[in-house]
Amino acid sequence: MALSTDQFQFTRPQAITLTAGVVQLAFGWLDLFGLDPNYRVVQLGVGVMGILMAWRLGHARMYGLLLLLGFGMLAFSLDDVTTEGFLGVRTALLGLVITLARPAKRAPS
Repeated sequence: MALSTDQFQFTRPQAITLTAGVVQLAFGWLDLFGLDPNYRVVQLGVGVMGILMAWRLGHARMYGLLLLLGFGMLAFSLDDVTTEGFLGVRTALLGLVITLARPAKRAPS
């Protein structure tokens, strides 16, 4: 999946990372789920980090791995089912998708 120029290629993991960053930023900014203010700050930080790390494939993969490990541990450490726990599981699964997504193959010129 390429953008408008041949010099700058935007791969699937990068596109997913950018989308995840924008969604996390929106969830933290708009407070759609009535979350704890501390968790909203975490979502804002994770969103900004996703937007910044989406510009390189290696950084996008690292972002996915950080989401998988960080939010996966958070989800397993919670004792009860809460909105934060559900969002933690969702974010950890998103990190798994980013980490395992294959970049698109180059189209023949």
